[in-house]
Amino acid sequence: MKARVVAGRPVRVCHLVATTLGARWMCEQLRELRDRHGYEVAAVVNGTQGPLVEWLKAERIPFHVWDFGLGAGPRPLALLRSLASLLRLLWRERFDVVQTHVFPSYLAVRPAAWIAGIPVRTAMISGPFHLEARLPRRIEQLTAWMDTALIPSCEKSRQLCLGLGLPEARLRLVYYAADESRFQPERVPAAALRQRFGWPEDAPVVGLVAYFYPRLGHSDWIPRSLQGRAIKGHEDFVRAAGRVLVEFPRARFVLVGGGFAGDESHWHEIRALVAELGLEGRVAMTGHEPRTQDILKDLTIAVQASLCENLGGTLEALAMARPMVATRVGGMVDVVHDGRTGLLAEPRNPRDLAEKILALLNDPALARELGESGRRLVLERFSLRRCVDDLDALYREQWASAPAGGALRLSKALPRTLLVVPWLALVWLRVTLLDDEGRGLRHGLAALPRRLLGIARTRGHLALGALQRCGYRAWVALAPGSLRARLRRLRGRPDDSEGLA
Repeated sequence: MKARVVAGRPVRVCHLVATTLGARWMCEQLRELRDRHGYEVAAVVNGTQGPLVEWLKAERIPFHVWDFGLGAGPRPLALLRSLASLLRLLWRERFDVVQTHVFPSYLAVRPAAWIAGIPVRTAMISGPFHLEARLPRRIEQLTAWMDTALIPSCEKSRQLCLGLGLPEARLRLVYYAADESRFQPERVPAAALRQRFGWPEDAPVVGLVAYFYPRLGHSDWIPRSLQGRAIKGHEDFVRAAGRVLVEFPRARFVLVGGGFAGDESHWHEIRALVAELGLEGRVAMTGHEPRTQDILKDLTIAVQASLCENLGGTLEALAMARPMVATRVGGMVDVVHDGRTGLLAEPRNPRDLAEKILALLNDPALARELGESGRRLVLERFSLRRCVDDLDALYREQWASAPAGGALRLSKALPRTLLVVPWLALVWLRVTLLDDEGRGLRHGLAALPRRLLGIARTRGHLALGALQRCGYRAWVALAPGSLRARLRRLRGRPDDSEGLA
């Protein structure tokens, strides 16, 4: 089925994400929308380097680089600059559909796409994390009206959206997917983990595949239950391994993945924990692995121990028919049906996690049955084909109800700009006032003069410093040559004659 044609050309779809370090799923969605449904596709990312850029190039998907309001300077000003530059991009490219991924991507894209009058504006909610945090949840509630549809990608996110009062008619559940063509157990080669670490060939291997994200900070941008924690549950996995080894000493455990964005702090923390618990030689850490499907082929049991998650690594493991143990959080319960496609454990509970792992180690027949059932479910409900078909159906539905006359009309853009800029300023002011250790709007209003004075002082110091530097440079430029040479020697610089030699 081909996409609707507009003015003799295919419908133009653009996906935007504020990263280049992952989001392979976005690249795969765009590829399939182009190849199977005939859309003309493009991407917007926030840099020129990273795995996502290489994947887009390999699939011949054109992309634009934009900063998503994450550049230097105060966030409101950075967002306004970003909004203006994105408006120019949208005006030039004339996209018919825009879809954002990941919460930081929404902040400037939503108003820019609304001002530009893009007919179909969607946001694919990549997980419940930001909907459970105080400030992002409030921003979502205040700005979601700018999108024509929201796409929660798990039932937990959908329920959180409903809890914010967002209309159910504007919500469409579409799951992120595993590209089933990359996860075929009969074709994928094994990674030979047992040989790599000198383990017996008959040793069962239990593995967790995930980035080592650093511990989260303490702010209202982060859910209270996750502050100060590392969200992938590596510590719980290692402690569960120690418990399992008491009853099942033949088992071996592997942690697959490196630090996210080059931050190896939590990787080293977990490595120290392995040594502290005396598990070296039985718990291994591989670092980054480019082909996780090969690793999964070697696993006897796959584990996801996250504290907050969308679907996590459940889809890839089940697509490889690996028996699955996952924590009962977020969207993982949509995939891992307890006792049918895997086993669920309580989060932050190494004892329960160990019990579920032991249940599968002690019953290989059950483990095999759960893995095979999980693969059937992934192919039926969580395949890339199903995801892209659902997106295509949503775009068509949205397009059918979009106002006639096309996008990017100047007569609409100007009044919308005059409306949305003050609106965003009020939204950001309200969020800023609420962002004060959870003490509420009244405390924020009381603190406003102090904050404004602090900003004024900072700006004053910066201006005075710039003025002093300009005065110094002017004085040096007018000083005699011998004095300039002496000043350079005092500051450790060569004089002019040395520089020209």
